[in-house]
Amino acid sequence: MALSTKTTSVATAALFLLLLHSLALCGAGPHGRFGHSGSITQQPNYHHRPPWRPDVFLNFRGPDVRHTFSDHLYHALVRRGIKAFRDDRDLPRGVNVTEAIPRAIEESRLSVVVLSRGYASSEYCLDELVKIMLNMKERGHRPFPVFYNLSPDDVADHRSSASCYKADFDRHKRRYSYERVEGWSHALTSIAQISGWVLSTDR
Repeated sequence: MALSTKTTSVATAALFLLLLHSLALCGAGPHGRFGHSGSITQQPNYHHRPPWRPDVFLNFRGPDVRHTFSDHLYHALVRRGIKAFRDDRDLPRGVNVTEAIPRAIEESRLSVVVLSRGYASSEYCLDELVKIMLNMKERGHRPFPVFYNLSPDDVADHRSSASCYKADFDRHKRRYSYERVEGWSHALTSIAQISGWVLSTDR
């Protein structure tokens, strides 16, 4: 019997929490880093980080996963004392979103990028992804992709007719500048090359 979407999400979030804790959080950020072999060279104490700085930035399209995977993951992280940032929960009223979100990405140690079928329809998600990938290059930030009900090829080949992202990019090309769309395209290609988690609830 196939697991329900909710059951799958709970199980995946719990397992994913252990993965984040053991492979990323203990070795990312200014207090410690992974050696070339992947071993941890210095152990940080992320519980002592200033309260306004998140450990994990969650990048996702709300209608796709807000009440399933990302919600379970967010609460699992919080229960473990790990500060996770999601823009629908952690932005007080009156805050300048265009300043607060880039700052949260810069100050976080890693990002979880949940690439769902509707992800590429959101210019906000794509703008965040561009910032995440730039932060990886300039600051050693660690993005971790989750391919949610799609394959890495859908993301890597997002302009192919076989990709569920093609229609979104065709629409973006008509609405936004060439430079902005190319930035999104490059960010998607880059994130698809990072080893992550392929999660399917279509059973």
